[in-house]
Amino acid sequence: MWCWAKEQYVEFRRLFRAGQQAFQHSLAEVEAAATTTLNFENALVPGLLQTAEYARAMLSERLEDLAGVDDVDEAVAARMQRQQVLYRTGKRFHFVVTEAVLRYRLSVPEVMAGQLDRLVTLSTLTTIRFGVIPFHVQLPVFPLHGFFVYDQQAVHVEHFTAALKLTQPAEVAAYGKIFGQLAGVAEYGARARSLITRALADLAAPVE
Repeated sequence: MWCWAKEQYVEFRRLFRAGQQAFQHSLAEVEAAATTTLNFENALVPGLLQTAEYARAMLSERLEDLAGVDDVDEAVAARMQRQQVLYRTGKRFHFVVTEAVLRYRLSVPEVMAGQLDRLVTLSTLTTIRFGVIPFHVQLPVFPLHGFFVYDQQAVHVEHFTAALKLTQPAEVAAYGKIFGQLAGVAEYGARARSLITRALADLAAPVE
């Protein structure tokens, strides 16, 4: 089980030895306890905003190399259950993604279309601030990887093979600053939704 009481570096092969469902429950506990969650993603739709079909594609990818047990159905259900936190009063979620997140073909067009449509809807929730960094803007920092910042107390990072939790104040502050820089060049509201719908239209356009 992933422990949030101290800094940790845990290989997914060990973390997912008994499947991926338990890790989803651990994340749910952290998200339920946090008042403010900041999440930047450079390649994937944030887990809290994923459709079940998109989540299945993402979680299935790790199955062969990392997970010891095939519990994808249970893990997807747990990820969907995590999303109930988005509707709780007193919670604040700030998501920033690159435009690439909207355009990477990480699943079949039907799944991607459903996911983009879902983002349009979720971007209107009062608990959510959703920003998209357009391709044309100059980035203030290299978007090397995605990360979460919880209440300016802890940072969660996932690499290809492991998950990392940081709690040192200087490191947490650094990630908070990086998030602020990335958020500062993102588009929000109607402009963000325009980027999503444009990606959705391009997805449906015939390939020449």
